[in-house]
Amino acid sequence: GGILRFHVHACRAEEEGHGRAGSCRIDAWLSDGSVMAWVLEHLVTALTFWSCILMAVYYGHMAHCASNWPLRTVAAYQGCAMATGFLAGLVGVGGGLIFAPFFLLMGMEPAVAVGTSSTCVLFTSSSTTAQYLFTDRIVMSLALVYGAVTLAASYAGTSLVHVLQDRCRGRRSYITFVVAAGVAISAVLSLAKFVRLLLRIELVF
Repeated sequence: GGILRFHVHACRAEEEGHGRAGSCRIDAWLSDGSVMAWVLEHLVTALTFWSCILMAVYYGHMAHCASNWPLRTVAAYQGCAMATGFLAGLVGVGGGLIFAPFFLLMGMEPAVAVGTSSTCVLFTSSSTTAQYLFTDRIVMSLALVYGAVTLAASYAGTSLVHVLQDRCRGRRSYITFVVAAGVAISAVLSLAKFVRLLLRIELVF
């Protein structure tokens, strides 16, 4: 929905003379007042939203009935998933930064929490990346460099979790400490960036 909405507005901006040339490929469909423009701007977004809601309700019902999960637990997991997806799309927060601590707080095994968190990140990151890619908001040179470094770092981190799991079978606290350290470092870096942004705003005014 967001991708189509972006291209609709880009097409209209080109037609008004202040957009980038070549943004509009289906100008006959996207003209002002056309039915197709209204469908693309409203129904597509609504369809995506309600599809996600229906899937959440269905799988929440399955977890409650088939696995005997309490409704409070189902609501907690789905609320965390929705909040994480929203933050990932809005500010680019990594899903693992939220999912892993949440899974640990819910009593999940540390190694399972890390693996499940990494799997969930595939969905949040791929959805956000696709939207930014199709709306031309990605610097591919930086994405390739940071992607290669992140790939190597992810492999090293996964190997470390397996080593800790094999050598310290009776001590779950080590993996928990690694997750907590990662969250703490990310929080400190985010806070430093926020303070720097505030200082720049003060200098401007």
